[in-house]
Amino acid sequence: MLGLSACNSDPGNRRVAEDIVDTALIQGQITQEVRDCLFGKLETYSDSDYEAITKAATDAGPGTALDLFEADLAECSN
Repeated sequence: MLGLSACNSDPGNRRVAEDIVDTALIQGQITQEVRDCLFGKLETYSDSDYEAITKAATDAGPGTALDLFEADLAECSN
């Protein structure tokens, strides 16, 4: 029963972001260096930050949590 409930659990916004970064690495879209930088930045965000970012995704625009998050992560590709 425990295994079944684990399959249905929400992985959380941080884990989803990490999975997206790892997929980009596997697909050759980013380098290991960029992946490491992104993971470092992802670690600095709290669960409440991720909730605000997810909520802001519906109201994307200058100054929203999503806009600031994207700008922070973009620093890794410079």
